[in-house]
Amino acid sequence: MKLIAVRALSALALTTSLLAGAAVSAHAQENTDAPVTRAGDTSRLTDVDPSGFVGSIDPAENAGLLNYCVQNEYVDYDDGWRTLQEYNKKTNAVPEGQEGNMSYANGSAGLLHANNRTYTIAMAILPVRQKTCKAVLERAKASL
Repeated sequence: MKLIAVRALSALALTTSLLAGAAVSAHAQENTDAPVTRAGDTSRLTDVDPSGFVGSIDPAENAGLLNYCVQNEYVDYDDGWRTLQEYNKKTNAVPEGQEGNMSYANGSAGLLHANNRTYTIAMAILPVRQKTCKAVLERAKASL
């Protein structure tokens, strides 16, 4: 049941990010001055490193971020998946029989909320994504 809940929340997070992207895309089509992004263009990626904030985020958000990191293979899949399952049980990040946890869903979409800011891990350069995911995995392991 928990695996289904984890996948359902992941699907919710993906749908939310796709809908947000569709709104931005629709707006960009209206604005003819909007810059065009080509495949492989990394110029819009950020090098802002939010990994130092991982210790201050909600445990459910950390669990969601770990889900994001495992799914995108920024951490070792087997180690990350085992840790995610144990961490979800301990933190009740994916409560059974409930609609879900928005902090978990946001984390699963690659969003990190800290210091009144939202960092989008997916829009960071690869080394930042890897460093943040390593910090997320280490925090989860340390609490087990």
